[in-house]
Amino acid sequence: MLLKHLYDFAVSRHLLDDLAFSPKAVRWIIELDTTGNLLGAGPQATGDDKRGKEFSCPQTTRPKVAGGVSEFLADGLTAVFGLDHDPDAPMTERKRADRDANNIAKRADFWAQIAAAHQSQPSPAVNALIAFGLRIVAAPPAFLRWGKDQKPDSKSDKSAWWLTTASGVEARLGPENFTFRVNGSLLLEDDTLRQFWRNRHGGEVADARAGFASGRCLVTGQENQKLAPTHNPKIQGLPNTQSFGASIVSFDKPAFSSYGFDQSLNSPTSDEAATAYSVALNHLIGSSDHSVRIGQTTLCFWPAQTAIAKTPFAFLNKPDPKAVRDFVRAPFAGVERGIARRDRFFAVTLAGNSGRIVIRHWMDISLEQAVENLRTWFDDLEITLPARPPKKAAKAGAKEKDYHPLSLYWLACTTVREAKDLSPDTTAQLYRAALEGTAPALSLLKPILNQLHSRLVRDDTYNLLYDESRFALLKLILNRNRTASTMEIKTTLTADTEDPAYNCGRLLAILAATQAKAHDFKLEGAGVAERYFGTASVSPSSVLPLLIRLNRHHLNKIRKSERFGGHERFIQEQIEAVLVLFKPARPGLPPTFPRTLDLQAQGRFALGFYQQHAADAAARQANKKEQTPLLAPVTTS
Repeated sequence: MLLKHLYDFAVSRHLLDDLAFSPKAVRWIIELDTTGNLLGAGPQATGDDKRGKEFSCPQTTRPKVAGGVSEFLADGLTAVFGLDHDPDAPMTERKRADRDANNIAKRADFWAQIAAAHQSQPSPAVNALIAFGLRIVAAPPAFLRWGKDQKPDSKSDKSAWWLTTASGVEARLGPENFTFRVNGSLLLEDDTLRQFWRNRHGGEVADARAGFASGRCLVTGQENQKLAPTHNPKIQGLPNTQSFGASIVSFDKPAFSSYGFDQSLNSPTSDEAATAYSVALNHLIGSSDHSVRIGQTTLCFWPAQTAIAKTPFAFLNKPDPKAVRDFVRAPFAGVERGIARRDRFFAVTLAGNSGRIVIRHWMDISLEQAVENLRTWFDDLEITLPARPPKKAAKAGAKEKDYHPLSLYWLACTTVREAKDLSPDTTAQLYRAALEGTAPALSLLKPILNQLHSRLVRDDTYNLLYDESRFALLKLILNRNRTASTMEIKTTLTADTEDPAYNCGRLLAILAATQAKAHDFKLEGAGVAERYFGTASVSPSSVLPLLIRLNRHHLNKIRKSERFGGHERFIQEQIEAVLVLFKPARPGLPPTFPRTLDLQAQGRFALGFYQQHAADAAARQANKKEQTPLLAPVTTS
């Protein structure tokens, strides 16, 4: 049962030890002296990130849906100052009155909690904070301004909240959190205030549970448990869900109920178990070692035992090439094999649907099998690329694109034009192939090949040689779906195969390279590959004989070239080495090319085209290093 495994994860990782606090981003710290006066021109930023630095912040259990509820010590513009985030938003008079009342209630709740902390345990720091709160009752502080950007070169005429920082610079405010530092001490880290909040949080939980019905918990199986009418905290961080989160278990409409049970009593779960699985899932989603987001889908994965919580499955997110190579050679390095045999591995695929979470798939296998499947996954994805050219120096302040070609995300992106178009079914197929060892459907070949053709024809910046994601995934799909009569795609060029589709792709690559050399690698406009790849990959016999005849013109041009004269005979040898692999209809006749290629054959055509290009590029690089003007001899496997 999935929820039971999440509950066990929360218990084993001690995630329930201090539920009164949770990590939260806080961007602004308001500096105060001992009398509550502001120090500096305004708040100080906690970091360069727009969200700010994460702190361990108090977390209330009270529902915020109805409004008027704020957090303790760290919250946003409305809770701290009572200000609407968009006071000019068009709305009816009644709706504006309700919103203003909610803003006032939320601010009152924030400062009432501060007053309660001071009453419980008086301290100079909290007293200074209360004094500051009293000063901003009548009007917002001077460091806040509603209006337009005052920069002379600004192109925006939209009003917003602006904040003057401690250094005097104005910054535009978003949905960001504030907290306080008094006399150099951050109140979020004050032990007395943290203990106050633990007691208050415990009181909130006890008060809430007092009204709960009792019964048997479906997750733990324990009797006489306080059953949660709604499951909290909400699961956050999933695409297509509301900002305050969503639920896995939810009965918010009468149509979802049965036998007269109300809300989540239709699926009776103790409040402790509901809290545990929600906390566990939020922890997994927030950890790059335990989750990966692909388009609108999120995959979470974890082993059952705490001792091996750090697993190589984080490679699904950012597979470092060296780490992957080491893992493929020794997949169980650092993991006791006996533990791996006994331990279980779990994975769940989640997608958002407004206020609810959809579980698309979940798996439960042995950790040993999962590790072995992952090793095979990277082994099957391996494909040889020519050496990459040295990177150009990045401009000051520029951020390098976060590109990991063998990550699930970038592999999935080869099937679509834009990442926003990714299908949940595609991502599910890929992660199951990685963790369960399944074969992705052959239907994935079509979008991968369509996008390849589109890039070749329309994208002037596309570099076929370093499109590792696309050709690695093509190789894996073809090999995992191949029959005894079809060739196995190797990591490097297979020069002696008789597979006609693969060899047709190789031939087109050689002809395209010949044309490029004939034009001194300065060909303008579409070349052989761009013009004929689509047709050649579907019906080679209708295109390749014509291209071979046209290629004589390119060879003649190379023979007359001052720079490449003499190369034409080595290119002719390359072409003949491929042509001899095609069987003619009768002895003495030209080689016969296939009339049509099915989808799998089109995939082999694309890989033959790519691997020939890669092998020729590697040969050119080697020749350049050796300062040899001739092409390398034809590669053999």
